[in-house]
Amino acid sequence: MSEFENRDKNRQRATAKRAQHTGKVSQDRVVMETVVCDQCGARFEIGHAMASQDPTLATRQAAWLADQLVWDHIQEGRHRGTQYLPALHEMK
Repeated sequence: MSEFENRDKNRQRATAKRAQHTGKVSQDRVVMETVVCDQCGARFEIGHAMASQDPTLATRQAAWLADQLVWDHIQEGRHRGTQYLPALHEMK
């Protein structure tokens, strides 16, 4: 897979970005869910591409992300600012 194909694939994937109060919103993505870390209060917004919004998938990704945030604290690591979320076929 070429660098350009890989970059396009990543643009289509759902992402979770740390919510910052900058007022910047990507024009090609829509926020589907917001996840708050129970331990530190960090907020993450799950965004899908405008053309591929899926509320059911976003709900499952929110649960997956919440588990990852707990795992970050167990490992005494920091939350990444951006996380690529699994697609439906990649989830159990």
